[in-house]
Parts: sequence; structure tokens; C-alpha cells
Amino acid sequence: MSTISRFRALPDHRLYWRTLVLIGLAGPVQGVEVQRAPVADATLFAIEANRASGAGANLFIGAIASGDPRRALLRFDLTDIPPGSTITAASLRVFVDRSAIGSSPDDTATAHRLLAAWGEGTSNSGGSGAGDVARPGDATWTERFFAANPQQSWATPGGDFATGGAAIPLTTTGSFVWSNPPEMIADVQAWVNDPSSNHGWLIRGNEVSSQNAKRLISREGGGNGPLLTLQYEPPVAPSGDVPLPAWALGTLAAALAGSVARTRARRDPRDGRHP
Repeated sequence: MSTISRFRALPDHRLYWRTLVLIGLAGPVQGVEVQRAPVADATLFAIEANRASGAGANLFIGAIASGDPRRALLRFDLTDIPPGSTITAASLRVFVDRSAIGSSPDDTATAHRLLAAWGEGTSNSGGSGAGDVARPGDATWTERFFAANPQQSWATPGGDFATGGAAIPLTTTGSFVWSNPPEMIADVQAWVNDPSSNHGWLIRGNEVSSQNAKRLISREGGGNGPLLTLQYEPPVAPSGDVPLPAWALGTLAAALAGSVARTRARRDPRDGRHP
């Protein structure tokens, strides 16, 4: 087949070049935004070593009438973020659907980076802040994985977590957002750099006074469950090239695939083949 014939067999060559022009005009990738629901969440019930809620529709934070605190655990899968990416923004939304009578305008919630792995079992508190009987694999106030053999306890009852953390007001019912606090961005960056360190966050409410507990929607509770929104810059290759965005790769692939399909469907009569 002649060079001219081969060129004629590519009827979509104009689409191919237009795609390249669009990609060129788009310039370097300016950032990617992703949203993630938790892959695991649970509640720790103070003092109650055998109480848990891994599969319930709610999470609990703050202190109940007795003064015993509840703490929520959240973990997100970030493995699809390319290694070497730079996290530029991180926001976490939670939804409170019930607030105890002793709640105060001064109540806050703090997200602490967890330092050890933990489990989500099948226990279900059914919306009650009293918890359910712990099942194997549940996280409890004293155990990271309930009924594990050998035993896998928290180094400190109530969870092993970093000091400091990002705090926001959490005063009543409704949606609340940690909006790009530097502590949260640093936590996510550390997890992207070292995925084995990603144990998620522990959320603490007001544990100083009593009867200020908050009930949050969990990942099993529907559309108002916790939601993590991230923005990141993909890594730059050693050559200095920036990876093309997914839309550009998809458009280019579609143009090339169309050309190949039409090449097979059309034959040049001068080569003795039917059109």
C-alpha cells in the first residue's frame, strides 16, 4: 500500500490533530480533586472493654450523662493517589443528626492522626450510644482488634493517636467541615508518602463536661456519611513532563481507536481490495 493510501485510510486524522491541539492548550495539570467515603469507621465506648459499633449507622463523640466519653474512628483508602503527589487541600465533612441536651456553643471536635491499625467488626449499636456486644475484629476502648489471638491492644486505652490535631466547632446538629486545616493536609501527605502509616483519624468531642455527646452519620448510614475531599498535584516525571489528565488520554485514545477501526473497514481499490 502506498503512503498516500495509508494516509487515506485514516479518515479521522483531523480529529487526532485537534485532540493534540486541545491537549496542548490545556497545559500542565493544575491539580486533581477526589472525594472519598471511609473504608472503615467505628466508635470506641469508654470503660466498656467489650462494647463496640463497627457496622452501625452512627458514630458517637463527646461524653454521655455518666461522663464517659465516646470517640469515632475513620479510615480512608488513598492508594490510588500517585506516589510523589503533593496534597494541596484536604477537607472532611461530617453530619451530626443528634446532639445531647448538655451540648454547648463551645463544643469542638478534634481530628487526631491515629498511630496504630484497628478493625471494623460487625457489631451494631442500632443508634444507641451504649454500644453493642463486641464481635471479633471490632475496635473497642482497649482492643484494636477484639478477640485477636495474640491479643492486639491499644498502647493507651481509648486509642493511640498523635497530640495536637485539627479542631472545629461542633455545637449542634447539621453538617460540619474541617476546611483545609494544615494539620489535616499534613496527615494526608504523610499517608500518601507512606501508605503503611495510614490508620486514619480519631475524632474527639468535648470530654471535659458530661451529657454533650453528638451522634454522627457513619458510612453505613447513607449519603450524609463522612466525606473526605482532597486536591493534589501529580508528580512530575524526571524528564520534566507532567502526566496528561485522564480526559486528554481518553480523548486521544478514542481518536486513535476510531482511526484503527476505519482503517480495517476501508480498503483502497488500487490495492485490489473492495472498499
